[in-house]
Amino acid sequence: MRDPYLILGVDQDADDAAIHAAFLDAIKRCPPDRDPAAYDERRKAYEALRTRRDRLAYEMFDRALPDPRDILDRSFPVTAPGRPGRDLFQALLRGER
Repeated sequence: MRDPYLILGVDQDADDAAIHAAFLDAIKRCPPDRDPAAYDERRKAYEALRTRRDRLAYEMFDRALPDPRDILDRSFPVTAPGRPGRDLFQALLRGER
């Protein structure tokens, strides 16, 4: 699974209220009838971070290697001007350019 903090757009020190607000904002932008896959990704991210206990469990047991999309999102946020495309980024990861 991708990094749920990046999916919801919250910092790692966010509290329950901030995570809930970010989830509500995310599902307003991407309702389940428009894009079910994106909604499901956001719902799973919210379930992983819903409470402090869930966040601690994620930090202790669910950490995985970062996905290339996570690296791209950390390097160039979605709103950043001049954000490179996914194809260019994957080519750079393979060492092609």
